[in-house]
Amino acid sequence: MQGTSPVIKAVATWLTALMLTIAAAVVVIWLVNAKVYGPSKQVEDYLQALQEGDGARALGLLNAEVPEANAALLGGEALRASTDGLEVLEITEADTTVDDRKNVEVAYRLDGIEERSAFELEKTGSRWLFFDQWSFRPDSLPSVRITAANQNEAVLNGIPVLLPEGTNTFAAFYPSRVAASFSSGYFEAPEQSGVLATASGSLDLTLQSRATPELVDAVDARVREFLDNCAGEQNRLAPPGCPFYHLTDNRVEPPITWEIVEYPTVEISPAEGHWGLAPLNGTARVTATQTDLFSGAQSPLVEEKEFSFGARLSVTDGGISLTAVIE
Repeated sequence: MQGTSPVIKAVATWLTALMLTIAAAVVVIWLVNAKVYGPSKQVEDYLQALQEGDGARALGLLNAEVPEANAALLGGEALRASTDGLEVLEITEADTTVDDRKNVEVAYRLDGIEERSAFELEKTGSRWLFFDQWSFRPDSLPSVRITAANQNEAVLNGIPVLLPEGTNTFAAFYPSRVAASFSSGYFEAPEQSGVLATASGSLDLTLQSRATPELVDAVDARVREFLDNCAGEQNRLAPPGCPFYHLTDNRVEPPITWEIVEYPTVEISPAEGHWGLAPLNGTARVTATQTDLFSGAQSPLVEEKEFSFGARLSVTDGGISLTAVIE
């Protein structure tokens, strides 16, 4: 039996090497197609754009329609803050009932909460003959509505925004965390936050504005100043424009003095588009000498009089205005 010729051996070796090369190339193409150009990779690129604050790139990838709303959350620091701490737990792909479409679901942890967001992508062509091109199916961005009583501004994801007439609506990407708050020298609203996980989702965040201790202290000082001025009126049983007085049938001899025994507690709250003061209740003491008109007997006059009054409060950039309302 004659041996195999060297030429045949060479051809067989070459064919084997060629088949191995082709097989390796197929595997490489498949891996590159899945890892570099596949649906999951598009979602990863989108999430990276969000984390980098690149709203233009994120919007271009997502193919989303932007609602008629403020765009403050769609780029820069506000966008970066929306995915701060995002931890992707798993990305999975699943075929849809329509050919050349895939659903990509992302499991993640954001703001300490585990959520899932789903994206639908479709094959829209190929690159260099071998690699699939995938694109997000068009959708709309979700929105966030911020409302604040008696407030026309807020801080949204770390940036200042306006709230005309106390409210505004903002377009947002998903997934994202949105946090709103407000703080100034006189007013503050504790942070309210939520996570947007879907395109159809929406958030309504209501800020509960309240007076700061600085404002309460400032108003308290104005109230005390007003009452001290009233008490400083000499020899009057009913100081004009003041909330306390004393009525008697006796003749009262000077000196007549007033002293504030208990000052009102200042409570400030929002009321119908402005800031209102709760009724100001306190106690004053009048001291004098009185003469009984029937007997002529004299005796000390020492009376504590409870009083109550209201006040109109105005707070502007120019300062605080307080007007007492005496009924």
